Amino acid sequence: MIRQVEAHHYCGHLYKDMRQCLIYDWPDADAWFIELEYIITEEQFLTLPDTKKPMWLNHEYEVKSGVLFLPGVPGPVERKDLEKVAKTYGKTIHFWQVDRGDELPLGLPQVIMALTRDGQLYPSLAIVSFIPTIGVFVIRF
Repeated sequence: MIRQVEAHHYCGHLYKDMRQCLIYDWPDADAWFIELEYIITEEQFLTLPDTKKPMWLNHEYEVKSGVLFLPGVPGPVERKDLEKVAKTYGKTIHFWQVDRGDELPLGLPQVIMALTRDGQLYPSLAIVSFIPTIGVFVIRF
């Protein structure tokens, strides 16, 4: 994994077992829409043809490592929802290369992956900062 971007998800349920997330590069009103993610349950993932499964990422590591969190959500509610999210799979389509400084979404959309194990996040890329609008410290990539 060579390139990493900060991603703020705004999700809704398409139906009980499927979420759709719009992903922005920052949590503020001037953020850029950079990705779209579809999230399905493990049961749905297991029904996919084997040739399609590599396009989907497992969320377990993101949840257990603390990289994925729900700012502003009370602890017990957050833990309950993240227990569900840890057992899901996502397919993320990246549209805008904001980390390269592109001022427009150039090039073809790409299916991208997320952090799935220790050692993928380069220490030199992680910066801990405080975002006052959501009231949390975050790791920025």
